[in-house]
Amino acid sequence: MKSLPQASIAILFLCYAHAIHAQQLTQTIRGIVYDGNTQEPLIGAEIYVTGLEKFIGTVSDTEGKFILENVPVGRRSVHCNYTGYTPFSRDNLQLSSAKEYFLEIALLSGLVMNEVVITDSKRGNQAVNELSVSSVRRIDPEELQYHAATANDPSRLVMGFPGVQPARDNSNDIIIRGNSSLGLLWRLEGIDIPNPNHFATRGSSGGGITIFSASMLGSSDFSVGAFPAEYGNSFSGVFDMRFRNGNLYQREHTLRAGILGLDLATEGPIKEGKSSYLANFRYSTLGILNAMGLYLVGPRTGNNFQDFSFKIFSKGVKSQFSFWGIGGNSVETFSTNDKPWTTYSDYSQYDYTTMMGALGLSYNYLLNDKSYFRLNLAIMGQKQEMREDTVSEQGVPTTFNHENIRNSRISFSGFYKYTFNPKFNFKIGALASNMQYDLSTDEWNKSLRLLQSLVQGNGKSMLLQPYMQMSYRPYQKLTLNFGAHAMFFTMNKTSSLDPRLSAKYEISDKTSIALSYGKHSALQPLGSYFTSTDGINFPNKDLDMIRANHLVLALDQQLSESFNLHLEAYHQSLTQVPVLVTDDQIYWSLNVVEGFAKQALTSGGLGRNVGIDLTLEKFFNAGTFFMLSGSLFNSTFQVAANGERYNTRYNGRFSSTFTGGKTWQLNRNTTLEGGLRVIYNGGNPITPIKAGFESLDGKEAILDQTKPMSDRISAYLRPDLRIAIRKNKTKSAYWLALDIQNVINRKNEDFIAYEFKKETGRWGSRFQSTLTPILTFQMDF
Repeated sequence: MKSLPQASIAILFLCYAHAIHAQQLTQTIRGIVYDGNTQEPLIGAEIYVTGLEKFIGTVSDTEGKFILENVPVGRRSVHCNYTGYTPFSRDNLQLSSAKEYFLEIALLSGLVMNEVVITDSKRGNQAVNELSVSSVRRIDPEELQYHAATANDPSRLVMGFPGVQPARDNSNDIIIRGNSSLGLLWRLEGIDIPNPNHFATRGSSGGGITIFSASMLGSSDFSVGAFPAEYGNSFSGVFDMRFRNGNLYQREHTLRAGILGLDLATEGPIKEGKSSYLANFRYSTLGILNAMGLYLVGPRTGNNFQDFSFKIFSKGVKSQFSFWGIGGNSVETFSTNDKPWTTYSDYSQYDYTTMMGALGLSYNYLLNDKSYFRLNLAIMGQKQEMREDTVSEQGVPTTFNHENIRNSRISFSGFYKYTFNPKFNFKIGALASNMQYDLSTDEWNKSLRLLQSLVQGNGKSMLLQPYMQMSYRPYQKLTLNFGAHAMFFTMNKTSSLDPRLSAKYEISDKTSIALSYGKHSALQPLGSYFTSTDGINFPNKDLDMIRANHLVLALDQQLSESFNLHLEAYHQSLTQVPVLVTDDQIYWSLNVVEGFAKQALTSGGLGRNVGIDLTLEKFFNAGTFFMLSGSLFNSTFQVAANGERYNTRYNGRFSSTFTGGKTWQLNRNTTLEGGLRVIYNGGNPITPIKAGFESLDGKEAILDQTKPMSDRISAYLRPDLRIAIRKNKTKSAYWLALDIQNVINRKNEDFIAYEFKKETGRWGSRFQSTLTPILTFQMDF
């Protein structure tokens, strides 16, 4: 019997064998062209498709709308020109016969110098947010389908980007430039949201897989440092996600099925040309993989999840309104091992349940040709519950850890933007969140033989975040951005005022340099404020915000129309990090992967991240693309101002990634696609096992906490492979894809924890996932 990968490849090549020459199918590209600063529609802009034998082009109408008809299906490039504005280009649009493509084109005005209009060229992957000049990359939804082993998850996609250090197979936690994933901010439709992941990591920003469906996403921004003033409560990075709008003119549907589950999406007009809907439901389980003897998490672990997302969109002459929502729940179970039981792990089990949901309203209004405002209102909530048990020989469970985390918030955000002239614009806004929480953690006390409360807190608090930012172009080649972001947390009266500055200078049409500085502040995980220890309630309630100063110097060199070289050097200094120093422990809170502080801490810790990121990228052209990135960095911490420096948990010292792909046109309507991603990182630090305790079985190894992160695991290597076939028909289109994560079946060590080995009776390295095939079929109709 053939293995799954062999059978899947056979299916793909059967599809190839049946590909026959057919009449060229076409599709329509619709869109709108508007001023990126004022949001005013632009009349008479030229929009055209390149790379075709026959010229296809048009101009935008009085509402900025345009239609490009009879465009051959496949990967296409669209360009837009408008007098006095920066030219726009968008490559690698995946045009299928089943779905129209809608393209929003935001143009930035040039400068008038001695009655001559000066413009810049807009390079590929430039950020949606025009104030982001370094350490940022735009993510387009098409990328989720042609990069290898993304599982349609934006978090797993960016693991191939510069500055990101992927190191775990079963988690999508985003580690940026040596920082904890705690420092990442998630934003959706202009408003901050809780951790949007299934199997969400407690007290952090990652999890197993994102709740976002690829069918819902529009172009979004991913920032890894020195981000603009509108972003707060973050010190490592920002994922600014956007839902796209549903089709305003015709109904379209998507069915996606595979080893990970079932995905259904639908969209279409409510009132043609004026309003639309877009919705997606997904149900998934890893039970299929487990039944095949392939374990993404582990042989005793069961996982299933489901989620639902939607967006209703309506527009008027000067206004836009949207009602959107997202929600999901997930359950992970870890069962006892088969008898006989010989180690602690054999008779332990747990259940972990997570839920997350958000509903929001957004409203945009153009006041005049120079200004507009946007308002957002959202209600959201999150629940996480972990129960860990040991089971007696008679099958009776005893709970030794129970965590129950419930939080909700009502958030309001808004901004007003005014453009004085092409040289100068100003934006002022605020975000206010009324946070409600109910948190508890109980652990088994061996001496008292009962569950003892370690974290207990409930109540309400406000988080207020006003900001302002402005952009000024004193002359042709120089752009200056100034801003400030303030935070005030009512629970413990902590506050911050964070300046943000950036400058970009265009040396030539192909070369630019940028310098960015930002001070960034973030709250502690809520549970850490409500620790109770040694008979003292809430010793951590007055912990300060974590502070970080980012400095980034960037060089961007366009080598040719398709090739780009990007270099960034950065320095980050962290202060006010919670720490604890005793005779038998050196504790730095940002080394904690999951959960909350359970001891009394002080805000005296320091951190430093320095490094260089280098990226060579070939944008999609002539059927190929690739990105080769490498980083050299050093991530350390101190527990006192004049103390010794230690490795952070994420100080792998170097990381490198190659990701690329090739498309072969089998006939006019059928393509074969191949993709490869190779990740090679330095081994992360790990705290050594305490001498004399190497053979002591238990819940976890006893570590020598006086030597934090002084050992190191071996280097991490993981190649991922993708092969897919895409077929367009008259009224439908489908693709069949096989992604193989860790195609060489390498056993990478886990840097989070050790594992007790039955064979040796000692603690040893815990290993991560081996070869994991993911077969997916998608039909659009």
